[in-house]
Amino acid sequence: MSQGMAKSVAGLAFSFVCFAALLGVRPASAIPIFAQQYGVTCEKCHSVIPELNEFGADFVAFGYRIPGVKPGPAFPLAGKVNLVASSANQGPGSNGAGLPKAIVDEIELFTAGAIGSRAAYYFEQYVVDGGEHGLMRDAWVNDRLNPWQARIPVYLQAGSFTLPLPVDPESFRESYQGYALFTQSVGSNTFNFFDPKIGVRLSVGDPLRGFNAQIFAGPGHDRQSGLPTTGTDTMLVAQDAFGAFVLTGYRYAGVRPMPDGTLDRFDRIGYAVVDNQWGRLVSETVMQTGWDSRCGSAQLAGCASSGGFTQLRYELTPRLYILGRYEGTQDITDGFLRDGVLLLGYGLGEDARLTVEEVLQNAPSAVHLFNVQFTKAI
Repeated sequence: MSQGMAKSVAGLAFSFVCFAALLGVRPASAIPIFAQQYGVTCEKCHSVIPELNEFGADFVAFGYRIPGVKPGPAFPLAGKVNLVASSANQGPGSNGAGLPKAIVDEIELFTAGAIGSRAAYYFEQYVVDGGEHGLMRDAWVNDRLNPWQARIPVYLQAGSFTLPLPVDPESFRESYQGYALFTQSVGSNTFNFFDPKIGVRLSVGDPLRGFNAQIFAGPGHDRQSGLPTTGTDTMLVAQDAFGAFVLTGYRYAGVRPMPDGTLDRFDRIGYAVVDNQWGRLVSETVMQTGWDSRCGSAQLAGCASSGGFTQLRYELTPRLYILGRYEGTQDITDGFLRDGVLLLGYGLGEDARLTVEEVLQNAPSAVHLFNVQFTKAI
């Protein structure tokens, strides 16, 4: 890193620390809804927000309930603000979209809770996303179809939601740099794993312990693509969680219209290994291959794609952690791309964090990026 960049980085980090102090981050504060309903702090479910601990994952899987504890009243709305300062201009496109280097990256509003004895709901609206006007991301209901005491749980989810991937692509991602594998699109096919999908999902088995199988089905459409809905997309997921070790396999298949009037029948097949998911050192690795019958040109009868990433997260103290990630993608549109992320994160309080990350991209020439994030739950 050059001396000039080092000075700018230090200035950005100092500015964000000062800004966090001005916001008055207090360890005693807590996110509304669940913390108020159950009289607990945010650290009951989170290590450093938004990362869930084992109790938090159980709480979500149990339909936002703590067995045997009756929730109290709470204002049913919460939010999150994410501020970003980067060494590069922000916004879509390789050179940004007229946005400055420091932006209000995200303002999110969400509400969630239990419905009756076994159902739950969740709604999440991005007021601001990437410094620009945001969209709704999640709006779903989830119902436990059999009694809580049943040995094999069965759930049915309907609405708009993030696909059941082995690593969450957005809500629980630590880095500002997104996963290239999940934002990858191939040729003229607009499908990617980052955007939520509308449909229904059937889940059989405990997703946190033991064997779990999931089936998703929904309209073949990608939001903001401008393309007509074509066919039905399907996703099959098989997962085996034993202790802190989780193995996952998935296959997504669908059809998309091409510019020349033909149809692209595509699939994406992936495998993942997560080790020590609730420990101080967490390892996550995802590998994926894909095939498209048409790539947007009549001269290309079909094309293969691939990608993957591996990342390590180590908790130095309960509030201080480091994360490293290496990833790459290969497809006919962009060729072979790869990048690495090195991140240092610190929990300023139970409902706030500061992260500093350096990204080395090869797209196709080497590019250094430096990002500072301040995240506050409200």
